[in-house]
Amino acid sequence: MAKARAGDIRQIIIYDREFDPKVGGAVTYRLAGYENETEATGNGGEHTTQTRKLGGFEAAEISLDPTNGDLEFLQEKANTGEPGNCSMTLVNGTTYAGNLTLQGAIDAATDSGSAEIAALGAKFEQI
Repeated sequence: MAKARAGDIRQIIIYDREFDPKVGGAVTYRLAGYENETEATGNGGEHTTQTRKLGGFEAAEISLDPTNGDLEFLQEKANTGEPGNCSMTLVNGTTYAGNLTLQGAIDAATDSGSAEIAALGAKFEQI
């Protein structure tokens, strides 16, 4: 039987605190490493520039519980600008983790009771 390759996020931990991932979202995740940009040179060769890229995840929609102070917790962590332990487990059980820093605005949506979170860092790898 084939193992699932795509689907919902099973678990998401942000700064050592577990949040309920919303179903049906399309979370983008990537490993840290390099991005390449290659262009032609005047004599027909190639010139490649490598730029370091951060790893982590974007567009992770998580359920917020106001009685637990979830929004306040996330904003306090963002305010520090410091990285923290984060992990994401895919539907097939594969887990990626790293020491990530929250990115962008942390806005709660009243219609869905959720927030879309992004976190990036120098290392995000399969564990």
